[in-house]
Amino acid sequence: MDKIIVILIAVMLGTGGMAAQNKVKLAEVEFSSVQLDSLAQNFLHDNYEIQTLDGYRIQLYSGSGAKAKAEAQQTKQKFSAAFPLEKVYVVYNAPFWRVRVGDFRFRSEALPLLEQIKRQFPGSYAVRDNTVRKRSFK
Repeated sequence: MDKIIVILIAVMLGTGGMAAQNKVKLAEVEFSSVQLDSLAQNFLHDNYEIQTLDGYRIQLYSGSGAKAKAEAQQTKQKFSAAFPLEKVYVVYNAPFWRVRVGDFRFRSEALPLLEQIKRQFPGSYAVRDNTVRKRSFK
């Protein structure tokens, strides 16, 4: 049987004027190879099912009001004409219409494209987005 040492950290806070005490306890837990394989398979399956992650996109437009949807579509068309290989997303999250570009895991990965985009869309900036598709990372 394989052994895994699990470290349990228990922090006990003193009462009254006593200082906090930190205590570390070690415990050995035994797992069979079959159990470890099962845990690994469950972990892989659960992570495979996740389709989106926190990441970054470049925001070109954000607006609300009667004309916002049309302005978002115009921004998308203008961007697509200038950058035909980049993915463009028009998203409505009441009351805002937003146009965002790209799928980046880290902000630093978005910066080179942002520099190019700012020439035609000077108000654009990198934003955190939790709907970035993990298969789309560059």
